Amino acid sequence: MFFVDFRQTMDCFRSINHSFIKGDGPLQGTQVYDLIQHQALAWQETSPFTIPLPGPGPYVFSGSGSSYYLAQTAAHFALLLGLDARAQASTDVILEPETMLRGTGCLVIISRSGTTTEALWAASRGKEKGWPVVAVTCHAESPLVKVADFTMVSPQGEDHTIVMIKSFSSMLFLLQNSLLLTVGKSEFLDHFSRVVDEVVQHTMAVIPQVFEPTRPRRLYLLGSGVRFGIAQEGALKAQEMSNQCAMAYVPMEFRHGPWGSVTREDLVVVLGQTRHRSLEHDVVQDLLRRTDKVIGIAQQEWFNANPMHPAIVLPANWSDITLGPLAIIPLQILAWHWTIAVGKDPDHPDNITQVVQLHDRPTHHVSSEKRP
Repeated sequence: MFFVDFRQTMDCFRSINHSFIKGDGPLQGTQVYDLIQHQALAWQETSPFTIPLPGPGPYVFSGSGSSYYLAQTAAHFALLLGLDARAQASTDVILEPETMLRGTGCLVIISRSGTTTEALWAASRGKEKGWPVVAVTCHAESPLVKVADFTMVSPQGEDHTIVMIKSFSSMLFLLQNSLLLTVGKSEFLDHFSRVVDEVVQHTMAVIPQVFEPTRPRRLYLLGSGVRFGIAQEGALKAQEMSNQCAMAYVPMEFRHGPWGSVTREDLVVVLGQTRHRSLEHDVVQDLLRRTDKVIGIAQQEWFNANPMHPAIVLPANWSDITLGPLAIIPLQILAWHWTIAVGKDPDHPDNITQVVQLHDRPTHHVSSEKRP
């Protein structure tokens, strides 16, 4: 196990970039860093709010921005448990409810604030179609909760930052436990959160290696199935905090055009899954012909047949389909480091705000939170 504290990490990066400190003021990025490091505390508080989803399904998981990527992850997790599930952007539910909510089912709306207009409008569409609506949020008294039929809350999940950190992982943790209960399995609450510290410390020791001798030009994140939403959220975090180019793809689909832009200066992160390791290893070997900046994030078994350096090893105690709340942590840390390396402050991203408000329109009025 590695033990690296915040100031040691910053010392490591001063040789790369000297703008980590604003004058004689405090270190930049301390709020986001603290959220990353201690987000498991929010996971533990979700237990009283964990309920099985109502009805037999199908379950439509919906959200906007980070919450949509969370919906994608939860929907694929549900599929792997044998449930009928899919993810739809809240916008699609609003604009095409007759298609997105055909027949009967259950609509699960995810919104950190519970005030996102897209979330509220999608909930209304669900009610109009006679579907039960489940609200997943960090605010128990929010408007979304008031219109929903069922509620799941991450009471300590609010980040109080522009970017979603513990809100994303804690709501995913909550949903995964809910889905396990839905299929008659027990929660994995008791011990899962205890390994967060190890993942954080290990990642903080590994990530600086890919910033030597220079920081990456671009960031590509690859994940399939239950990891694709995680990859997209990781790319979004990097873009939001650093204003740099970051993109997410499915590993094998990356061959079909996107990797034509990869250069030696680019970093590729592969979110590996043990049951997919053979074909994912083939992708890694192809990538290494294009850049030596390739990181694997997976369980040890994934690395056994194809050792990689650097590697971030996830715990082997659970099935890798359950490790989404842990798998996002290295990507949050990577985004934080990249932001520091380009001289920006992760706590105060440029050009985005926590809330986006659009003026009312007769049929398309939207007033939405940027990071629901």
